[in-house]
Order: sequence, then C-alpha cells, then structure tokens
Amino acid sequence: MNDQYILQTKQLTKKYRRSTILNAVSLNVKKNTVYGLLGPNGAGKSTILKIISGLLKPTSGEVIFNGNQWARKDLAYIGSLIENAPLYGNLTAKENLEVINTILGLPKERIEEVLQIVGLTNTGSKRVMNFSMGMKQRLGIALAILNRPKLLILDEPTNGLDPLGIQELRELIASFPQQGMTVLLSSHLLSEVEHIADDIGIISNGILGYEGKYHSYENLETLFTEVVRKNRTQ
Repeated sequence: MNDQYILQTKQLTKKYRRSTILNAVSLNVKKNTVYGLLGPNGAGKSTILKIISGLLKPTSGEVIFNGNQWARKDLAYIGSLIENAPLYGNLTAKENLEVINTILGLPKERIEEVLQIVGLTNTGSKRVMNFSMGMKQRLGIALAILNRPKLLILDEPTNGLDPLGIQELRELIASFPQQGMTVLLSSHLLSEVEHIADDIGIISNGILGYEGKYHSYENLETLFTEVVRKNRTQ
C-alpha cells in the first residue's frame, strides 16, 4: 500500500434497498493535506464520511487507513465534525472540553492548547448557548482535535456562518496540515474548497467523477458543472 496516503477507499459502495447511494467510490487522500470533497446536496458526501467515521457500514468495498484495512481501533486517530457538534449549551467552552478530555484520559494541558488553536481562549465563563454559530463550529473542531487525530473529517463546516466566520474557519482549517493533521473536508460550496484544498474529489449521484490536484488557474465551476451533469445522465 502506498504510504503517501493517510486514507484510501476501494470501490466503496452503499445501497439502501434499491437505491445506490455510493457507486464504487475510490478516494486517495494524501498525508498532511487538505482534501476537498465536492458535490451537490445528496451526492453521497456525508455517507462517505460516516463510513470512514464508523457511523455506517458499507455494502461493499473497503477503507484503508494509514496503510491498513480500517478497524474500529483507528477511530483513536480520527477526529470528526459531522452535522452538529455534540455541545452542552449550559457549559462553557472549557467545561465542554473537560468532559471529553476526561473520557479520553488526556492531560489537562491539552484543553488550553486546543482553545488557543481554535481561538476561543477568551470566552471565559460564557455559556455555549450564547455562542455565535462560528464559535460553536470552532468549539466542535476543538473537540474533534483533542486527541491529536491524524485525520480530521469535516462535513460542511461553514454551513450557516457569516462571511467573517467562513474566513476565520477557512484559515483555521488551512493551518492543520502543518500540525500533522490531514483534513478531509466536504462541501457543496466551491469557494470554500478552492481557497484551501490541495486535492479535490467531485462526487455526483454517488459516483466519483473527478479526483486530482487542484490548480488555482483552473475554472473549478466549469469542472464541477461538467462532472455533475455527466453523472446525472448515468
């Protein structure tokens, strides 16, 4: 197995009754990069991420993590923020982190480290129920990186954020590969991915229609439209 990849899927397929949600998808995610998984709503992006995160089982195909077939023990090295972060609204940011930190048995210093990484050191006694959407997303990411994962999975992380929140989150995500974390980021927003992705995959109708390095001189909208239209007719 090629050791430049932290994650690969081989012919990953998911079916519900007569519907094929994923159709033989083979992803190749390089270590210490940001991989942007693009596709319209309902394309199969979240299903892929849930399989990698252990929330769903594939109908067929396999997931290779860090050179070996995926096993539940690998979840110790995978952080994820899929849908809404599991936050306690009546607790502070630090208290939320303390709950998970205790469960994971991590040193207390790690809490201050991740608060600093995500820019929430000055929230003090403010309860999470009073946080902005952007602050909640950053706290969700803080929870996901507590255990220093090798792979961080983010599903539509900027949903509901204002332009400033999107910019702040984009800068945060771009910083993770330098800290030894690979990011697998799903989105239906091209602008969200084109600013930070090293490689992209475009999925439509359960089919991976394109995978490769993203070059800023390319017209991503044209490429995206071509792939989506082609797979809609299949």
